[in-house]
Amino acid sequence: MLHLFAGLDLHTGLLLLLALAFVLFYEAINGFHDTANAVATVIYTRAMRSQLAVAMAALFNFFGVLLGGLSVAYAIVHMLPTDLLLNMGSAHGLAMVFSMLLAAIIWNLGTWYFGLPASSSHTLIGAIIGIGLTNALMTGTSVVDALNIPKVIGIFASLIISPIVGLVIAGGLIFLLRRYWSGTKNARVST
Repeated sequence: MLHLFAGLDLHTGLLLLLALAFVLFYEAINGFHDTANAVATVIYTRAMRSQLAVAMAALFNFFGVLLGGLSVAYAIVHMLPTDLLLNMGSAHGLAMVFSMLLAAIIWNLGTWYFGLPASSSHTLIGAIIGIGLTNALMTGTSVVDALNIPKVIGIFASLIISPIVGLVIAGGLIFLLRRYWSGTKNARVST
């Protein structure tokens, strides 16, 4: 595997290692930031023990990445125009990657510190859009050309539609479970 890095000079190799460290740090923050949001309800209501809830969240996040592949990551990255993506090997491209990751890390740490609910995915999407718009302002190109608008619309549509679909599915499941599984319509559980 190390042979893949044989053609890199020392400077580029160090920047690559630093970028990898930023990505790993972002993922660590993503883990404790978003996992807490995901499991807070089941822990607070005592539906699950905290250790089990966190372990299940980690397991299913791992399966999501493993089974989901890279299609989501590619869809998000392709919000940027192609010419901007082709220049990622330059110093300008590396500055954009570091800016995106640093902005997402600072925002996630800030919202975690102040106890504000925020999604790491939404933060990263915002950072990518910010990079595209900043690049347009710095290079003098049109703001409309700064982003791949059809991809941005698709990402925003999925961010809007996903909670609605989740609400409908969860509501339907609750309806079916209460109707066909419970013995009484208004069964109450004493705590």
